[in-house]
Amino acid sequence: MWERILNKKIYFISLALALFVTGFSLPAFAFPEYTSRQKALKLAGVLDHGYFKSIKISSVFVKNRGKDDYYLQAILDDGSSRKWLINRIREWAQTDELILSKNRALVFPTPESTDFGVLDKNKFYRIILNSTAFVKTFGKHDILDGKSLVLGIRRFRILQAEDSKYMKTDKFGDRYRYVLELENGSREFFTYSDAFLFLQRTALLEKAPENVSVLRKTFKVRELKKIPLQIEDELREIRRFGIEVVFDGPILMSPDRFPFQVVEQKMRDPETGRYKAQFFLQIIFPNSEKIREIPGFNNHEYLRYVEIDTDVEHQKRVILSAMVNPNALDLPPYIEVTDRNSVVVNFFSSTDQSLIQPPDLLASHSAGELPRSVFTPDQLETEFETHYMEAVGLIRTAQNEMNMSVKIETYFKALDTLKKAALTAEFDIQISQALNQRDILLLTMPKLIIRNVQMTILALQLDDLNIKPDPVLTVKLLKQLNHAENYASTQDQRQKIASLQSILR
Repeated sequence: MWERILNKKIYFISLALALFVTGFSLPAFAFPEYTSRQKALKLAGVLDHGYFKSIKISSVFVKNRGKDDYYLQAILDDGSSRKWLINRIREWAQTDELILSKNRALVFPTPESTDFGVLDKNKFYRIILNSTAFVKTFGKHDILDGKSLVLGIRRFRILQAEDSKYMKTDKFGDRYRYVLELENGSREFFTYSDAFLFLQRTALLEKAPENVSVLRKTFKVRELKKIPLQIEDELREIRRFGIEVVFDGPILMSPDRFPFQVVEQKMRDPETGRYKAQFFLQIIFPNSEKIREIPGFNNHEYLRYVEIDTDVEHQKRVILSAMVNPNALDLPPYIEVTDRNSVVVNFFSSTDQSLIQPPDLLASHSAGELPRSVFTPDQLETEFETHYMEAVGLIRTAQNEMNMSVKIETYFKALDTLKKAALTAEFDIQISQALNQRDILLLTMPKLIIRNVQMTILALQLDDLNIKPDPVLTVKLLKQLNHAENYASTQDQRQKIASLQSILR
């Protein structure tokens, strides 16, 4: 009858330990100054012919101060010779004072280890620009630690000066370089090290497997419902009640993606003025939103003050919480995903203290040696230049086009050509130029598409009120509106798009 074994005492001991551990942040660490001979030799080969503070590196040698402590000695083009400890190499790579040749980046993915990797940025750009889905894996100190969600990709960008995390660093000192905008409305800022690890664990999918659900929109909470107390197992005197969280559509996730935790909060007693410990049970709902006020309830069996709120610390996440006496939790809650667009949180009570498990239920910034423009100084036209200039020509043609439908289709061709330019870029400044031009088009096109669809519908209505819609034209306009929906920048645009989609359908 039981699927898992979880002793009640072990359950609460583990809970207490988890609460204790999460109360502390990571301790400060000192990165090693020396490494092994094998790693030093490999690192010397990687650094050769790179740049240190804009001076080319002529050669790099391996030296040691003992049997197992190796470091590097570098000779630069200006004739100077420098002793390079591993921790300093890491710092210079983080601040772009040390740059590799061929548009690569040196990364140390593990904070306390001299293990290093090389990110081929051009290869990374080609992969991420062709990806449609991102496998987000939650990290340590998150209640979803180790679990993954597959999220649809909206667009990839290199960070610019106007971005909130431009030139800022993570807790390990690595600069944020990129942002991945996802279709559910969240954003992932990441570093060179993160990009390297994405490639290592195949987090960027050009096409998701057929058996994998790609989350493209958040689950929006509609209401909370009480499930009344009922007999679950008469022989063992188990009673069950629950809370049903109803969403706006099917829940494309398994129950293990909705974890729970018990947190302690010190609350002031209004009568005595003293602070008293209160415990709250929290069930976490990732990829979810609360877009309007959802009524809760003050009491439901042994639960008090049941409500659902937005998680202010995490993107696109809501928390179902209730005040609870931990001693009342004879058994941990059991989560089930229903076919009613809802998630049910089941609670159990029993007088049988031998029970240990719920019963089965039916239910960037780079300051290196870069070109002064996006074009190469010689007269030979590169593949990037060919595509970029073609895109510029298409944009100019579209700007002069009077026919709105033709104008939009020409802009679509320009977007495809800009993607080809980005995929063939050899320097960060080139891909930045292509992506910036792409973003300008993406910002402009929703307005043009809305106007075009409105004018087309109006023209058809004026010609003949009883005219039957052309299925080919309808499909074309709906496709344009779907594109506009993905990149609409205002609520007014989104409302107009939804209205036009409804008319066409």
